[in-house]
Amino acid sequence: MSYSEGNPYRPGAGRRPPVLAGRDALIQTIASEMDRAYEDETCDQPFVIWGLRGMGKTALLNYLVERAADQDWMVISVEAASDESLAKRISQAIAQELRRYERSGKPLTAAFKFARSVLKSFQLKFDPTGATSFGFNVDPAQGYADSGDSAMDLQDIMHALGDAAREQGSAVLITIDELQEASKADLSALNRALHGIGQEIDPVPLVFVGAGLPDLPAVLADATSYAERMYRFFSIGSLSEDESLEALRVPAMNKQVFWEEKALRRAVEFSQGYPYFIQQSGRCAWDARTVRDVITAEDCKEGLAIAQNEIDQGLYRSRWDRATDAERDFLKAMASIGAEAPISEIAQHLGKRDLKELSVVRQALIKKGQIYSPERGKVAFALPGFDGYIRRITAVSPG
Repeated sequence: MSYSEGNPYRPGAGRRPPVLAGRDALIQTIASEMDRAYEDETCDQPFVIWGLRGMGKTALLNYLVERAADQDWMVISVEAASDESLAKRISQAIAQELRRYERSGKPLTAAFKFARSVLKSFQLKFDPTGATSFGFNVDPAQGYADSGDSAMDLQDIMHALGDAAREQGSAVLITIDELQEASKADLSALNRALHGIGQEIDPVPLVFVGAGLPDLPAVLADATSYAERMYRFFSIGSLSEDESLEALRVPAMNKQVFWEEKALRRAVEFSQGYPYFIQQSGRCAWDARTVRDVITAEDCKEGLAIAQNEIDQGLYRSRWDRATDAERDFLKAMASIGAEAPISEIAQHLGKRDLKELSVVRQALIKKGQIYSPERGKVAFALPGFDGYIRRITAVSPG
């Protein structure tokens, strides 16, 4: 008999785990800045968090969003996409938040009403006919967010939102996930707007946190040269052994279920410090247990076999299936080399004399989040264990 009820582990994209192990220092840094913005009514340097997929960036953003919402902040949370204007997504999120405030029954302050009008001006950039009102039957604010300069207009709406929050004794949190997906023009406008907000004589209580893949700092700097000095950059990576132990042990212990030491060590070894794998292995081991209050080594062994199959058939297979033939050849060459693969060795493996022939494939795989460049001239798999999966299904050998 197995016991699957009340499973505390939460694998999945962006799902917040019960314990954000290994992220305490970063959370405290951003939380302290949020407290300062609220208390001093100012805007300091914006934050950018970068890391490989599955490291918990989205979960961290969601935690900050919940924290801000619990303190009755105005929260604007969006995900960038390559096929839609970032400014449009931001404006839609602002409209949703302003409507939420209206429905709360709180008094509508002058600054709040002005923010609605500025949003109307900003909205006309995407819908010149005015057919889409975002639910507000208001006139646009003449001379605000209507210059046609994306950065200036974005700065206007951010300032108006900050003023509205300040007048109600609150602050603003803006989070943007998958920021590397935004166009260069949109990123340039965002950089300039945040830069302008930070330099205003009359600053507003606004905190910005963006997140994306390892190439995000370079992408932001390419959009605006001073971005590398404007943001506070933080990378998040694999958890240490102790952090992995905490992420596995504590959620079960809170449910009065305890891991055998051998089982716990086996799950940590399987997970390789990868937060997504930790949640997946924890969930499967929990469901496989045969004694209500203990996860045994045998339970863990059975659970990890299930976890591996689910990862193979879901996470790995979906990425392999989306790869083109040329991309698969590149990935197979990487898997045969192992660890961090020099581009020169990949070219040799594929019989390519000119490294430029591989640049298009390399960039496409980086864009898809399949690989990343740990240093110049080298590439590595963005997902732990993906090289092993490729070797299993293609019969290539490492080394």
